[in-house]
Amino acid sequence: MAIRIDELIDQLRVIAPRELEEDWDNGGFQINMGKEKIERVLVCLEITNAVIAEAVKRRADFLVTHHPLLMEKIDVVDAGTLTGNYIIQLVRHGISVYTAHTSFDSVFGGNNDYLADLLDLKKVRRLKLWTPLGDKEIIGRMGSFEKPMSLKAAADLVESVLNLTKPPKIVGNPDATIAEVAISTGSAGDSIDAAIRNCCDLLITGDVRHHQAQKAREMGLNIIDAGHYGTEYIFVKNFAEKLRKSVQNQVEILESNVIVDPFDFML
Repeated sequence: MAIRIDELIDQLRVIAPRELEEDWDNGGFQINMGKEKIERVLVCLEITNAVIAEAVKRRADFLVTHHPLLMEKIDVVDAGTLTGNYIIQLVRHGISVYTAHTSFDSVFGGNNDYLADLLDLKKVRRLKLWTPLGDKEIIGRMGSFEKPMSLKAAADLVESVLNLTKPPKIVGNPDATIAEVAISTGSAGDSIDAAIRNCCDLLITGDVRHHQAQKAREMGLNIIDAGHYGTEYIFVKNFAEKLRKSVQNQVEILESNVIVDPFDFML
């Protein structure tokens, strides 16, 4: 069972159109080993030593990642650097790497819509940001709970549907009433202005910085910070399911099970 590489790439671009990438992003091929046919695709959040070992063990010859391996330009592939070492290992084992990052955050049915479904949000639509040239649609989504709930209840819901290993951080009064919700998976503290402009009571995201949190608190916007990993590991299942449906058993699609949140906490 194998799929032609050009057919696979065509399907990947349908699932996560490259034109939806942010200008700063680097999606698409990260490593192209030039194989005409691909036998096993492993979908993962990002490249780590554990993921590479998993790919080798499960005999995957193609990796689809959410986070780019090559976000910044490199002038030399140096085994003494983490990225260089990853590249050398992957090439040694003949594994190609393809990334679907902000394109899959943005596309209909991608990470943000998937999270909206998990939260059972109603009237889901794209989040809009005001610009001098008019409103601009951005990656995030907004919607509403069927019935308003407290910030604490919303945080409990997020912890439950995302199977978080630790409670999410919050900004705001736990008893605050939440009806309208903005969501932006990953690191999206810069969506605060958009959430406020769209009259949302709450922003659910990850990696909110101190000054962003302070700004939200001062402006009356509640935040649930479920972490970068916590809001994006859903990529693996979501993307793999879409790819299986798309390729229709032409190639085996595997889901990585070794990626973990790099952050831990002590009781």
